[in-house]
Amino acid sequence: MGSKSPHRYDIIDREFPVRLTIKSDPNTYEITRQWLQRHVGAHNYATRPQILWSTNRCLCVYFRSIHAATNFVLGCPHIQLVGEKYTGPMR
Repeated sequence: MGSKSPHRYDIIDREFPVRLTIKSDPNTYEITRQWLQRHVGAHNYATRPQILWSTNRCLCVYFRSIHAATNFVLGCPHIQLVGEKYTGPMR
């Protein structure tokens, strides 16, 4: 048979090189999604859920360009960027 097609998340990682991790807040999700569609365009970003090491739920927003990511950070003051260091055992 034919080869299996790649998973959607693998395609997102390849097509959208800029990634921001933001706090996942159900109250502001719809506002954020509408802003992205209006100002970035439906085909110029992608999102996917992520769980950090501390089991906090986050949302990864992927962009095609650093310019779109910068506009997103400046245009959405209600978002919170999330960063976390790995505190587990070292290899």
